[in-house]
Amino acid sequence: MDINSLKVLLTSLPGRYAKALFLEGKREKCLDEISGNFDRLETFLSKNISLKKLLTSYCMNQKDLTNGWIALGDSLSFCPVFTSFMRTLIENRRFDLFAKVKYVFHVALTKYKNRRKVKVSTAVELLPEQKKNVEAILSHLFKEKSLITYKINEKLLGGIKISSEELQIDASVAAKLRQLSKFYKNLKIEVNHNED
Repeated sequence: MDINSLKVLLTSLPGRYAKALFLEGKREKCLDEISGNFDRLETFLSKNISLKKLLTSYCMNQKDLTNGWIALGDSLSFCPVFTSFMRTLIENRRFDLFAKVKYVFHVALTKYKNRRKVKVSTAVELLPEQKKNVEAILSHLFKEKSLITYKINEKLLGGIKISSEELQIDASVAAKLRQLSKFYKNLKIEVNHNED
């Protein structure tokens, strides 16, 4: 992502929240902590749907809602900057922006640290030599340091899928089968059309 794209992201409503959080986190020297807090909260809420509904409910009075978020922040060991941010997001009735704020924050953080998050998916676990080859390819593709997460996705059938902020490379067998299927479907439509 180039710097102009980042500027556009930061001017959106989620971007303004992310920018404020980023600047406060930078000032307090807790950017990595905030990043981890985002992930921890997302995981926790995905496993506790009823609590998520309660803590994002606007029918609770403000004091109970604030106390609920402070208690959650304490139990999940959030840094004070993140707890304060979450309270602000809830008080402004903007929890629906959470995922977008998280995304913009992570983009800004990776840009700031000259890092890029890359997810590499394969049908089977890669051997160490194969991982070295992937890392060599990524070092040529990106000028930033790549933080690689390897995932196994049996639905790919074979091959590899690489995804980052603005780059998607799908060289999986499943993708090739989809392309072939689409090609033959279009060919069949074209043949039927010519016969008419």
